Amino acid sequence: MALETDRSALASLELFRGQESFAGNGTIIVLKALSGDQLLIPNGTMLLVAEFVREGPDLLLIGPDGDRVLIQDYFTLAEPPVLMTEGGAMMPPDLVVLLAGPVAPGQYAQTEGGVESQPIGRVDEMVGTVTASRVDGVTVTLSKDSPVFQGDVLDTGAGAAVAIVFIDETEFSLGEDGRMVLDELIFDPTSLEGSSSFSVIQGVFVFVSGEIAANNPDEMTVRTPVATLGIRGTKVAGKAAAEGELNTGTMMPEEGGQVTGAITVSTQTSTVTLTTAYQTTAVTSVFGSPSAPITLSSSQAGALFGAVDSLLPATTAQTRAEREDGGAGEEGEGEEGEGEGEEGEEEEELAAAEAEAAEAEAEAAEA
Repeated sequence: MALETDRSALASLELFRGQESFAGNGTIIVLKALSGDQLLIPNGTMLLVAEFVREGPDLLLIGPDGDRVLIQDYFTLAEPPVLMTEGGAMMPPDLVVLLAGPVAPGQYAQTEGGVESQPIGRVDEMVGTVTASRVDGVTVTLSKDSPVFQGDVLDTGAGAAVAIVFIDETEFSLGEDGRMVLDELIFDPTSLEGSSSFSVIQGVFVFVSGEIAANNPDEMTVRTPVATLGIRGTKVAGKAAAEGELNTGTMMPEEGGQVTGAITVSTQTSTVTLTTAYQTTAVTSVFGSPSAPITLSSSQAGALFGAVDSLLPATTAQTRAEREDGGAGEEGEGEEGEGEGEEGEEEEELAAAEAEAAEAEAEAAEA
């Protein structure tokens, strides 16, 4: 659905505050959904962190502070409105439906042929508490080797992170206080054809693309509330930030410092392409252009993404190398032990680079 780029269109949307009231420590604001429109949600931060709940035909957003927004008739429309924030973040209807869950939670989810859904990946590494809300409305706590399915909504708590290995050998790591939706993954291991789409609503992420991006150009995308990343066989890092904060996309070097493929970062108005190591662009709104790329130092990138990136080496990149080396797994274990011994030193280096990273974000915002 094409979006109007005129910000004044958002300001003209009618807010039905006649039914505003207080509930506990928060307020309730009632809005009316209009087909094919854009609906401005008050308190932009709330949209990105709220709990999405079906209330019959209506959509209820519940913020962490108890504030609520009730959107009347949202689920009765053939073309529900795109939910927007004043700062220019958007939540398309397909994503809203997944976040809100099914009409009848707990019912057994099946494919059209009546066959049980198959996993599209598994948890390879994790720390802290990570949950997955399934398409049938059931929420489970993940652990190592837990399966993940198309339509899952993943949430990481404070201090938590998770690394997923998907069936096309894509490796995806999401950091703390993150939310991610596994929109779609279709893959034929024989022909290596397929497509995938993930949505990161909030949080720091790092991923190494797999067979889909390598063999099907433009068939892997990652959406954030302000931009869409097109992936062409490479390693990517990024940050989907809260309202008013900087969202970034960075081209990362793979094992051995090599850089392959490209990233396109697109908004409603323009596209920027990243092709070199640590090249970074910043985005603040779907209505604005991505910033002109700047190049981070390795320490700046480490401060921004190092903690999340550290979950990936034990996943399929290492597995592929072990296959080629004919059983180098034992050596890999030894190297892992050495890495643990150097952990304290690495943490000090990352802490020292945090100030540099903050400066890099400011530079990207000004570019």
